[in-house]
Amino acid sequence: MDMKKKAIRALIALAVVVALCMFFSGTLQTITTAKVRTTRAKNGRLEQSTELTGKAVFPDTQGLRVKLEDGASMQITKVNTRAGYAVKEGDVLIEGVIADYDANMKNAQTSYNEAMESLMQLEAKNANLRLRRSDQEYADCYYALVDAQKEELSARMDMEAQLGLERLQLTPDDEAPEGASEELMSLIELWQGAREATALAQEALNAKSRLMPEEDIWTYITEKRGYEDKIADAEEKMLKLNEQSAKAAAVTAPHDGYVVDAPLKEGENYDGLTDLMTLNAEGCSPVLRADVSNMDHIVAEGSVVTIRTERSGVIETYVTGGGVNEEGKRYVDIAITNDVLSGVGSVYTLMQNEISMTLVARASQATTLVPAAAVHGTGTDRYVFTVDTVDSGLGTARMTVHRTNVTVLGEADGTVSIQEDLGYYDLAYMEDRPLNDGDTVMQYME
Repeated sequence: MDMKKKAIRALIALAVVVALCMFFSGTLQTITTAKVRTTRAKNGRLEQSTELTGKAVFPDTQGLRVKLEDGASMQITKVNTRAGYAVKEGDVLIEGVIADYDANMKNAQTSYNEAMESLMQLEAKNANLRLRRSDQEYADCYYALVDAQKEELSARMDMEAQLGLERLQLTPDDEAPEGASEELMSLIELWQGAREATALAQEALNAKSRLMPEEDIWTYITEKRGYEDKIADAEEKMLKLNEQSAKAAAVTAPHDGYVVDAPLKEGENYDGLTDLMTLNAEGCSPVLRADVSNMDHIVAEGSVVTIRTERSGVIETYVTGGGVNEEGKRYVDIAITNDVLSGVGSVYTLMQNEISMTLVARASQATTLVPAAAVHGTGTDRYVFTVDTVDSGLGTARMTVHRTNVTVLGEADGTVSIQEDLGYYDLAYMEDRPLNDGDTVMQYME
């Protein structure tokens, strides 16, 4: 009996020892085995989100002017629009009057009347004077030469002014100098043409020298020409005054679009030498321009941009292009769609205030995407640990990691794009200690 009790006690002690060994063995394994989490790679396009701010701008604009005569000015009486406002072709943008219109018109009318009266008196005085056909031929040639000489002088003055600006001189043969601009080349050609016309007019007059009219006839011809010139000048001044008055009364939009800048205010004067107003170029839509000079990658045209609005929630638009501004900073232009205007407000609002946007850069092609924590190494030496799980047959599994080199294509927002297809592998990440090829690992206990 005593032997039996001793045997039972021995068996119990053995069981306890075995249990303790198994417990401490498991604990030791838990302590010494690296713990990891596992994940699976996905196939998709890498995305990177960047917060931006931008304002509405117009990539291409055109100035609106009213051409005035030298010394004339226009007084603004009413401005019907402002920067950022939409306009339709024919809309009256600005109203005004030509300063001293009445006085200038009166002076021109007086000059016209005086010249006309003098011409009538001259005709009456010389009613019995008979002009021969040869007299008129000579007069025509003479005044053709006078007009040609005036044209040549004007062309020469313009050419010499441009020569002075470019610090150049004509060649000894009166040809364009080396390094002349296109503008100077054109002015030289105009002067050369005017000079040739003068020479031809001189030849024509020389050929008619024998037809020189008698003194009384020539006096009549020259006086008549003088009065006719004064009449023509007065008529031209009155015509231009009326044209300018009509233009000033209603300056209209040349096409549908937007006002970019309207600097003048009611009561101010305009001299015709600068832009009265600036509009967008025809067919050029406004865009949201955002500075991306701090970004380390190029933003592709068509990249998605989202805008969160109170009216319409999240609105999606896109990048239309980009460039570099005068300060050398990179920028992107973002389309102002109808959805953007509905959600954010008018172009006027977008010109006054910057709005926040999120640029979503998507890769052009789908690749393998894995969490950044699963990718190790630096530079071109990048790798992951794939997990190989083998069933032990005792209800447990043995997990082993294997180092696998990968080619990194890009990285954004905690995700890495790699070239290799690893979609069939579990990947180890968030390990609690450094891993080596062939290490046994175990899952974190949840």
